[in-house]
Amino acid sequence: MITEEYNKGVSFRITAIGFSTLCHVVESVPGVVFTKRQRFFWSIEDVGAEFTFHGHSFTISTDGWDGALWIITKDGQHHPDEIQILREYVEQRARASWVWRLLSWRFT
Repeated sequence: MITEEYNKGVSFRITAIGFSTLCHVVESVPGVVFTKRQRFFWSIEDVGAEFTFHGHSFTISTDGWDGALWIITKDGQHHPDEIQILREYVEQRARASWVWRLLSWRFT
């Protein structure tokens, strides 16, 4: 599984892709505008981003336990439609990327 939703409509966790890839995927969702990005500097904990989608603010942050990434509503409120769109987009793009990498490795 690529994503796990613990607090439905508020957040989901991404385990299969890195920060830069996740930002590129989220950025490709129509209507998403990034307002802040903090890339890796000294440690994985220095990674984070903020973006708006359908008039709501979201953050991308790192799980201090295992380095997975979270997309969370910034206001802590439920935005189930937006979370569902973002989660489905991340799932689809991550799967497509994984299949492409597998096929390119196999045929090289």
